[in-house]
Amino acid sequence: MFAFYCGFSPHYFYICWKRLIKRYIVKCKLKKTMDYISSKLNQKINYLKGTYQKEILKVHYQANLEYKLFFILGYLWNKNWELLDPSDKEYCIENTLKPSIGSIVSSSRKLDLEKEIFGNKKEQNLYNAIDKYPNLRNERIGHGYSFEDDTETLLTILENLLDTIDDSESFLIKEKNDFILVLNENNGLFCGINFKSDGFGYVPWKCCSTVFPFESNSLYLLTSQNEYFKISPFVEIDEEGDIFIFSSIQEKLTGRVKYNKLLKTGILLKERMVFSSLLISNEKDKRKTANGTIINNFERNYKKFIDTGVKEKIKTFLLKNKSTVFGTIWGHGGVGKTATIQSLCEDLSNDDKKYFDYVIFVSAKDRYYNYYKGTIHELENNIDSFESIIKYVNKIIFDIEAFDSSSIINFEGKLLIIIDDFETFSKDENKNITNFIKELNINNHKIILTTRSATFVTGEEIKTNELSPPETEQFLLEAITIEIPGFNIDILKKDLQVNGNRESVHKITSGRPLFIFQFAILLAQKGSLTETLKHDIKSSKEAVDFLYDRIFDYLSADARNMFIAIGLLTKEDDLSNLIDKLKFITNKEKSEDSFQGALNELIKLKIIEIIDKDFFKVYSPEIFRLMKKYYESKGPEYDSQITTRFQLITDNKTLDTEWSLLENADLSRVIRSELEVENKYRYILNRSKTPIDIKLKAVLNFASYLVTHKGKTEKAIKLFEDYSHLFFQNPNFVKSFSQYCWVQGSIENKDKAIEILTKFFSSKIKVDNQVQIDLLGILMMYQSISLINEREDLKERKRYADIDDKTYKVIYNNQKERFYDLYKNPGLKLYNKVKDNDIREFEPYVRHSALEGLQHFVEICLRNRNFKVGKEVCQFVLDTLPQNFQQPFIFKLTKIHSMENPKAKIDPYKKVETEFGQKLMDALIKK
Repeated sequence: MFAFYCGFSPHYFYICWKRLIKRYIVKCKLKKTMDYISSKLNQKINYLKGTYQKEILKVHYQANLEYKLFFILGYLWNKNWELLDPSDKEYCIENTLKPSIGSIVSSSRKLDLEKEIFGNKKEQNLYNAIDKYPNLRNERIGHGYSFEDDTETLLTILENLLDTIDDSESFLIKEKNDFILVLNENNGLFCGINFKSDGFGYVPWKCCSTVFPFESNSLYLLTSQNEYFKISPFVEIDEEGDIFIFSSIQEKLTGRVKYNKLLKTGILLKERMVFSSLLISNEKDKRKTANGTIINNFERNYKKFIDTGVKEKIKTFLLKNKSTVFGTIWGHGGVGKTATIQSLCEDLSNDDKKYFDYVIFVSAKDRYYNYYKGTIHELENNIDSFESIIKYVNKIIFDIEAFDSSSIINFEGKLLIIIDDFETFSKDENKNITNFIKELNINNHKIILTTRSATFVTGEEIKTNELSPPETEQFLLEAITIEIPGFNIDILKKDLQVNGNRESVHKITSGRPLFIFQFAILLAQKGSLTETLKHDIKSSKEAVDFLYDRIFDYLSADARNMFIAIGLLTKEDDLSNLIDKLKFITNKEKSEDSFQGALNELIKLKIIEIIDKDFFKVYSPEIFRLMKKYYESKGPEYDSQITTRFQLITDNKTLDTEWSLLENADLSRVIRSELEVENKYRYILNRSKTPIDIKLKAVLNFASYLVTHKGKTEKAIKLFEDYSHLFFQNPNFVKSFSQYCWVQGSIENKDKAIEILTKFFSSKIKVDNQVQIDLLGILMMYQSISLINEREDLKERKRYADIDDKTYKVIYNNQKERFYDLYKNPGLKLYNKVKDNDIREFEPYVRHSALEGLQHFVEICLRNRNFKVGKEVCQFVLDTLPQNFQQPFIFKLTKIHSMENPKAKIDPYKKVETEFGQKLMDALIKK
């Protein structure tokens, strides 16, 4: 009826209806399979269409379109990037750093060098559809995946665009292509996952490296013709099959990319190194990076940089310091100086902002430490002179290899030059380079030097240190992740927290990144932290040679002499000694600044360390061996007085310099000549720094040597006379001086002995009881013997009529008075002192002097006819001391009895027992 009413025949109506039905059926068919991601998206789109979820459908149409744009960009980028001219590269980089849908399409146009899509007449519908989408997105959609009105119209437009793209004859879209996620590589065989084009299937995938230059953790398109094309980093699929599309570069220096997840809500952050090192141009010796910086090509000494905290300090100096042209990165071998500055060079050249027109890294390094094997390898073609630096810099900047520093000095652009391993240059070359740096303009030039030597620190000092135990732990975890992907970090973390393992790792690596990397490699081989800790990496011969065998050449003259001197003062099993001794043998006692400067050089270089302020310690036995090696091969520049002065002391670290000098002098008494011995003692005595107590000891020991070894008592007396002004109040000096005078034997010297002791007591110097008793006993003995000898001599002279009666009587009476004076002092004074103290507790030598003095005091009592006191003294000794001390006093007591009873016959050998003595005897018998 409807056809008839409209004037159409039934047959015509049937034909039209049939065409409409056919078109509807086609529209409702599943879209054709293109690749895994397209199939996934089409599955979702067809489901949404069938369930009339129009708002969500819009989002998926948009996602599908934008996936195709990034898919095409990924294909063209990886295929043609290196073929672009520098200006087009710069254009694409800017568009990628600040992406929009329009900029993505524009970049794809630049990259389509072979007109595969854009400009291809056969694909006119394809690129027209692509060109339409950016405007449509801006006008009808916005920058998000949400819409508010005109849904049906917009869905139709989006669907038509997708249909146009899907109708393309390009193999990228027409063919059934698989996606290959390459996961890893093992012995030239890459492994991964093949995501099938139907959007459902995925199977394991393997391929040898000779087929295609695959990269791990990257996505590739595998065509039906078995060709591979890289799609990363603009499209990603993870191991679970989740799909991610490029959104933006979050951090250019690390290449961190933000991806939006398709089909589900989510984002992914992933580091893609391709974005951290985008180049505009790349030549043999240099390359131009995305921000316009030109940097020379150099071999990095790291796989992935691990920051130890100093890089930011260097960057601050380069960008903010306006007071000096150059700075020095100073630190020990293996702490990461080179890696840090190389990483910073890459950062500066890949930053969003351009800071320098040229960044040029040159190295004088002529060898490196292979931490995989723990061996040293030589390097060739290193920079070795000022001339070679200038020629190389001119070549990079001006493309002319000329020895002309003026062109660099007058360069008005921004120039950064890094000179690595500065200490390797000879002194003359070092001077030439330094003079050149001084001519540079602070507004245009910056220079960074790296060095191990503290003496080469010039300009701004930027110090690098070894890592602390916690820092060492963190560095190890990162290092082993870099070197051994897949290593079980969780187990290692637990192992490091027990038995002090973290501190042990720090100790055997000394916190140096180089050795921590070596430790990581060794740990992977050993498979056990306990086993790995048995290897003291830092102390191996190769490690010590790498760190220290050239260090001597970098030291100042004073530090070199000190380096050798330390080897004399230390032993392999005892690496420490006194700082004062080091100061003495290097003859720096009066040059404190010079001494501290040399000492600090060695401390900075970790050759020695300071312990408890007074001691130094060599860092390791291996360094000690180097010290011995350099001593054996020392040249004319070595200060020979170091050896001479060392011979004056001992290496006994329990003694300071002064005591060591004394000990050395004492030890020389047996094997050295008298002149040599005397010179050693005289050196101590005449040395202004020698403490008074050591000078006293030197006098006493030298005097003892002269008397006991050489029999030269008079020379010993002369020695005492020479130094009596220093020690006349010292009881030890007084005692020894008087004894040597007495031993010499002449009346003159015996009188001098008495005079020395008498003067000491007359000065009323306060000394403790035992010292006073000791000297009183000696004085009592000397005076008694001297006076009794005088009396006996007087009698002899009278007997032989050498003197008349009158003279005899005068002398006799004088002696009598002296006997009485002697009785009172020191005799009675000595006795009272002994009684007031416990003689049994005296030091043996004091008790001996006291008893000798008391014997002679008893004799003086007899001369004065004071038998009562004499007997009292004897009885005191008999009552107080054991039998072995009693015999002399028994004789004295017997003598007194004889004098009191001249007619009685008394046996002097018969013991006179006291009540105390009898009781003691009874006790001994019972025991």
